[in-house]
Amino acid sequence: MSTSMMSPVPIEDQAKLLDEVLNVVKVQAHLMKKCLENNKLMDGLKHCSNMLAELRTSALTPKNYYELYMSIFDAMRHLTAFLTEAHTAGRHHLADLYELVQYAGNIVPRLYLMITVGAAYMSMPDAPVREIMRDMMEMTRGVQHPIRGLFLRYYLSSMTRDHLPVGEGSGPEGNVFESINFILTNFTEMNKLWVRLQHQGHSRDREKREAERKELRILVGTNLVRLSQLDGVDLKIYQKDILPGILDQVVSCRDVIAQEYLMEVITQVFPDDFHLRTLQPFLSATAQLHPKVNVKQIIISLIDRLAAFAAREAEGEEPNDAKKQREENIRRIAQERKRKLQGLQPEEEEEEEEEQVEEQEPEQNTEESAGDTAAAEEEQQVPSQDEEAIDNTPLGGEQEATDNVEAEDAKADETETKEEKAVETGDLVQAEEEDAIKKVRGIPEDVELFVVFWGQIVELVKARPDLSIQDLTALLVSLINLSLSCYPEKIDYVDQILAYAKDKVLEFSDSPDLHSKATEANLLGLLLAPIQHYSSALYLLALANYQPLLALQPYPTRQQAAYAVVNSILKNATTIDIPEDVHGVLELCDVLLRDQKDAPVTAAPQPTYGGGRQKHAELSLEQEEYIEKQGLLARMVHLFQSESEDTQFLLLSAARKQFGDGGDRIRYTFPPLIVSAVKLARRYKFQEEQDEIWEKKTSALFRFIHQVISALYHKCEVADNCLHLFLLAGQSADECGFEEIAYEFFVEAFTIYEESISESRAQFQAITCIIGALQQTRVFSVDNYDTLITKAALHSSKLLKKPDQCRGVYLSSHLWWATERGITESDLPEGEKATLFRDGKRALECLQKALKIADSCMDPVTNVELFVEILNRYIYYFEKGNEAVTVKYLNGLIDLINTNLSNMDNPDQHPPTSNSSSLVEHEGLVSDYVRRHFRATLLHLQTRKEQSARTDFQGPKYDELDLGDI
Repeated sequence: MSTSMMSPVPIEDQAKLLDEVLNVVKVQAHLMKKCLENNKLMDGLKHCSNMLAELRTSALTPKNYYELYMSIFDAMRHLTAFLTEAHTAGRHHLADLYELVQYAGNIVPRLYLMITVGAAYMSMPDAPVREIMRDMMEMTRGVQHPIRGLFLRYYLSSMTRDHLPVGEGSGPEGNVFESINFILTNFTEMNKLWVRLQHQGHSRDREKREAERKELRILVGTNLVRLSQLDGVDLKIYQKDILPGILDQVVSCRDVIAQEYLMEVITQVFPDDFHLRTLQPFLSATAQLHPKVNVKQIIISLIDRLAAFAAREAEGEEPNDAKKQREENIRRIAQERKRKLQGLQPEEEEEEEEEQVEEQEPEQNTEESAGDTAAAEEEQQVPSQDEEAIDNTPLGGEQEATDNVEAEDAKADETETKEEKAVETGDLVQAEEEDAIKKVRGIPEDVELFVVFWGQIVELVKARPDLSIQDLTALLVSLINLSLSCYPEKIDYVDQILAYAKDKVLEFSDSPDLHSKATEANLLGLLLAPIQHYSSALYLLALANYQPLLALQPYPTRQQAAYAVVNSILKNATTIDIPEDVHGVLELCDVLLRDQKDAPVTAAPQPTYGGGRQKHAELSLEQEEYIEKQGLLARMVHLFQSESEDTQFLLLSAARKQFGDGGDRIRYTFPPLIVSAVKLARRYKFQEEQDEIWEKKTSALFRFIHQVISALYHKCEVADNCLHLFLLAGQSADECGFEEIAYEFFVEAFTIYEESISESRAQFQAITCIIGALQQTRVFSVDNYDTLITKAALHSSKLLKKPDQCRGVYLSSHLWWATERGITESDLPEGEKATLFRDGKRALECLQKALKIADSCMDPVTNVELFVEILNRYIYYFEKGNEAVTVKYLNGLIDLINTNLSNMDNPDQHPPTSNSSSLVEHEGLVSDYVRRHFRATLLHLQTRKEQSARTDFQGPKYDELDLGDI
């Protein structure tokens, strides 16, 4: 054919040329089928040879050549089926045809026909498979053109894949080892042709040829897939016969594209069990690859696959009890390391000391009891010896990374030597022992997966000084995931990786690659991996190198890591019960607690954030994110919990010390501290009978609360919050019986009211809260209480708006009429009932003053609304037995309201102005609400009057009430 020696034609002519050759194939295939249907084999072979001759072309691109090949491949299936049927029927013997087709004129059609007949012959019983395989392999060497040779060998692989021998016999039918050799030889030759393809054509077309080579890579990789699917291949055969041959070819080809692709294929197609036992040769081969090969990605692929394998195995093999035991082991190991880093005594030693103290008394008894005690002590020594042995292992102590590597490499070399001896000797007993080796999370105990990978990565870094920090950190991310998946209890492994990463970050501190997005993402993944795998973020405190590595990261990375720590603690409800842990966790969250030098301008807190009056819609995205993160920190405070009251105080003090440097952030973090401290004060109160010095401790706690609220008040514009917190603290001090402290807290609340609350609505709400808090107090002497409530009443009467004044004054009346707390008044002891501060006349004076203020309001609707509210207060005192409040006041006020109702205009033009400080917003017209309220009040009085008339009622007399027509 004229196109056989041509180079690829221009792109614009490729479609036309492809159509031409496909038409030829279509015609010749049709003629071949007709001849075969008429049992004219020789004519059919002639047409088939004409069709196959189109594969001699060099004018097509690899992509178009592949389309031509597939068209011919589909047509050849008819010939294969005919040959098989003819041989079975006895019309044509395949051995004769195998010799016949070799007389074809051109080598490409000749070899395709030979492979077709040979593959069909291999499928027959008693066929000389070994000889056919050797002959076809030898003959295919005749085509050395890269593209034609690749597709020819791909055809050879495709046609023979179902007929390769898998037995172990030595007869002409062949065996599995010859099949392996056949596939490996084909793979080697195809790889050579694939590599040679890069040298075809002009150097200016190199990028184009590389793209074409990548399109053809699946042809070469198919051989490795065939090997992985071959029956009869076990670990021993893979170790001895398959992997060495593959790796030898991969390393020797010295081609970047081929090496990267083939190493990836090896990783993906062979079983995980095989990889676990052949890590050393595989990783050693990676170190011998071309310097431009992306070794990082090869190792990462293998690590990730094995980590995923371990995770799947763990899900399938671990019962719930085993998971709980593993989690307990992790907790215990992390606790030991953490306490050691914090300079604390190990928990085991503390428990042993307590046991020894408890055992001293039995030791002083009789000889018999002494003997029993000695036996018990001897039993207790067994676990302590185990713990001592654990502490002496590399897991129990901190060693330098290099020391670990040397020891682990020596052990790995010893293991490898033993495995090689077992393979060489072929010892059946050894093989059985290997089968019986216990597996943990799918990993055999004698395969130190992390040790091998760690050693290889360290050696790789030494051998490849050009390895970028980006690639190195990517490797470490995969390695830490492997460690956490396969060896979750080996906390030392994780710390070892973090230490190495920290050293490399310092080493590359001046490199631009360190600040690339990929490197930062890798380092963030390195920091997030332990948080995502461990059930408690406190385990991070057992990693000596976590905080130092975190501190070296840029602001966004530190922020995301801190955010993940807080989320983990909240999600798992992790209780933090010692001050050292509070300090450690908040150090990890430092970027959320304090201003950072490298923080962007938008990340700095602004005084308006959360100021209480700024509408949510006015907040920027950065402000909302900032407030959200501070809110999470505030929630975390409530997880600082200890069963010991004294330790709880230390927890809060440690948190206050960390939060205190946060500037405006304390508006979010101090309030939960104060609430937790108030809860602690109640706990101290409950311990007054068990703890002789509880008063001193509680006084110190209240001083702490006072300092925290004062700091919040002076540093942030949150006067409203601080006033409420002082009131809360004052009520808590009242419950605990500390009069002077409670008085001081209320004085501070009044001070904030006078100094910082100026907006009228805020003043009304604040004075309402002050009145409510004071009314519930019981600890004050008469003088102190009178001073405070007089001040509250005075402030109420000086509010800006008349409705506010009126409501404030009638609410103040309750300050002169103390009520019981939580139980009915009839259940109170006589002594306690007598201590309730009540002055009915002063309460009445407040109501009368409120009535005068209400009468002075210009708006008729507001006027009547306030009258109705005051009437309800009169009724309250009347029913509570305030002798100063008599029926005449109720009758007079009812008449006054009726008079004003008749004169009240229906529409209220300006309800927001006249009624702006009402604590309850009303639906619809205010005038309608006032009428309904008044009518409900009269109905209540009518019901009371009827009940009083029907029964011998001992309470207030209702018969003199004049309710008129309701």
